[in-house]
Amino acid sequence: MTTTTAYISRPALVLGEHVVDAARVRDDILAWNPDHPKYEVARKALANLPGTRRYLRPYEEIVAERSPTQRKDDVFGVILEAAQQAARAAMDHAGVTPADIDCIITTSSTGDRMPGLDVHLQNTLPLRPDIRRRPMTQLACAGGAQALIMAEEHLARYPDDNVLVVAGEFLSSLYQQSLLSIEDLIYKALWGDLVAATVVCAKPLGADASLRIDHSLEYVIPHTTDRYRKETDEHGDHFSSTRASLRSVTDLSPVLLEWLEKNAQGPLDFGVLHPGGPAILAKLATALNVGEEFTRHSREVLAEEGNLGGPTIFSVLERTYRTPPADGGRGLVFGLGPGVAMGALLVTWTSPSA
Repeated sequence: MTTTTAYISRPALVLGEHVVDAARVRDDILAWNPDHPKYEVARKALANLPGTRRYLRPYEEIVAERSPTQRKDDVFGVILEAAQQAARAAMDHAGVTPADIDCIITTSSTGDRMPGLDVHLQNTLPLRPDIRRRPMTQLACAGGAQALIMAEEHLARYPDDNVLVVAGEFLSSLYQQSLLSIEDLIYKALWGDLVAATVVCAKPLGADASLRIDHSLEYVIPHTTDRYRKETDEHGDHFSSTRASLRSVTDLSPVLLEWLEKNAQGPLDFGVLHPGGPAILAKLATALNVGEEFTRHSREVLAEEGNLGGPTIFSVLERTYRTPPADGGRGLVFGLGPGVAMGALLVTWTSPSA
């Protein structure tokens, strides 16, 4: 149980400006692999992924072959530029300046570099030299939720601080023609790009409503390190998984439901859920015993933007701001990533006057 008061301000998003029909991505994958030994399995799996994808770079560049060095340089440069935009917009939303930021938490599994995104932002925004930095590069899809948990924990020690959270993934940059498992083909069709930022502090900031963090949960399923993983080969970095990954929500459900029963104090009103894919999101809805409205924003993000990795929850949250819950509504923020690791937060929607 947590005792710190922490509020998440309205997030700022830098979505990929290049919008591509998922049907085009699907058709290209199939056209480029006509002799795939599991062609019919792939066709059926990809048929269930409609909508559009948002990329930070043109589609033709995404699917082109590049050296690992080109990929690494392109990824970091693109994420850094977008992170500056998102961070400045998030601070504007919260009504703070770079000089007011006391801690920066960054999470990016595609933009891992030394020095990292945190130091580069410290220099370019610019932030004060004496701020505390908390860079994370290995959380992937759980990164957004885990970063918020870390922000709350920082405020427990430094309650007067303003914490800037920046989450950015350039997942489309991982597209490689050489990876042909069914899981890899699905990832190619799912990935989208997003860089997002928010300010977390011990009091509501700005003119908008905010989310108050009430409780948090972290849990890792033992001996599941193979289910989601990042690997590097002669073509560069890529994510891989096994079919056992689809069992992850089912495996986590008893822990999640026990925690909710203990802390939620009644039914939940809304969800800010990372949609890893249609099947995973459906399994989560079943486990939580919630209707379509609870997962609506997550489903819309998945269909219109794609699986955006750790920053996805901020796109879901931004949509929640457009059609907000009632003041005092209780919600669940949920992220799931490699490990298999879960980060979850119970939150309350608070109006500006609350």
